[in-house]
Amino acid sequence: MTTLIRNARLIDPAAGIDRIADLLVSPDGIQIDPADPAADDVIDATGKWAMPGLVDIQVHFRQPGFEYKETIQTGSAAALAGGITSVVVMPNTRPSLDTPELVAFESEEAERVDGIRILVAACATVGIQGEELTDHGVLKGAGAIAITDDGMPVMDDGLMEGSLRQCAEHDLLFMQHAEDIDLTEHAPMTLGPTSKALGVRGQSSEAEGMMVERDVALARKTGARYHVLHTSTKRSLDAIRAAKLEGLPVSCEVSPHHLLLTDEACAGGDPNKKMNPPLRAESDRLALVEALLDGTVDAVATDHAPHSAEEKAKGFVDAPFGVIGLETAFASVLTFVHDGRLPDTRAVELMTAGPARVLKMEGRVGTVVGEGAPADLVLVDPSETWTVTDDQLKGRSKNSCFLGRTFKGKVTHTFLRGKLRYPA
Repeated sequence: MTTLIRNARLIDPAAGIDRIADLLVSPDGIQIDPADPAADDVIDATGKWAMPGLVDIQVHFRQPGFEYKETIQTGSAAALAGGITSVVVMPNTRPSLDTPELVAFESEEAERVDGIRILVAACATVGIQGEELTDHGVLKGAGAIAITDDGMPVMDDGLMEGSLRQCAEHDLLFMQHAEDIDLTEHAPMTLGPTSKALGVRGQSSEAEGMMVERDVALARKTGARYHVLHTSTKRSLDAIRAAKLEGLPVSCEVSPHHLLLTDEACAGGDPNKKMNPPLRAESDRLALVEALLDGTVDAVATDHAPHSAEEKAKGFVDAPFGVIGLETAFASVLTFVHDGRLPDTRAVELMTAGPARVLKMEGRVGTVVGEGAPADLVLVDPSETWTVTDDQLKGRSKNSCFLGRTFKGKVTHTFLRGKLRYPA
């Protein structure tokens, strides 16, 4: 099957393209303004944007071990509805992704279920226990592109340095959930007026920046590529910005919920407003938005973290950390386009060329141009308004912090490897 898309505004920041074009999409690739436009199907995309398949560099697809929350198949369905065709999966499965066999399983399962493109971040320590380093080179040989202990930061300085040295040796990206857990003690939310009003134990936001500062020093010492997952505070951004100015290979991402919400959203005790890092103060949120504009932030990533309704029904304090976000990610970024703060090309870059650069996968994801570019394409109607409801979410879990929120801008079509996969 071939599809001709007519009159789309093609935005491909990696290729420096922003213009109206016709696109011929097939499993063999994407042709821009084809000489022979004959196709099996035609889509009039007047008024719509055409973009490379979006890239989300932090998701939890829960397989193996937690299939009641999400699987690679159901997560792929949700991703496609959000225009996302490539993801980096985190290793906090059961068992955790700390062996070459388990790393290989992720991409093999994605192929078996005809899922999206799966990239693997493998464990830094055996079993994510923070005691013994994995063999990072062996994990890379099995397909891992990054190393992390995900929600359990590597606390020990010596272990962290050892992991970074392995990453430098094997050209792997270290992805850190930056949190000094000795300080936070896994408190449910950020310490502040809202936590005190609720009578809920709070954690200091300084615990994140302190960890980032330690890690930047170790990245400087080892030369490793270092990435901060779901950056949420001004102090962290200050350290990241300084590291970039120094020329260190340091990058960061922010999540849509931290860009749009503050800890005041927790005032009603909604368990779907509980995530880690927790929602922060307005001053931190504004710092994140500013970092989108000045280039400090490399990517927007969802930290898609599905949990069952029964788990979230335990209440704010006892419910697990985490919210889903695949289907609302790009619409969230468009919020800042519609209010005039973010250029539209920068919005696209944050979920295409930006994450591709972080992963050192330029030309292989996040673009439609080039010999190795995938035939992944997304159409978005930037003017369509829609309201998030649990019945329209495609994943297995429905724990969105944006339920009931109306967004402007919606994915209408997603092509994966040249085939129309959304709507199915």
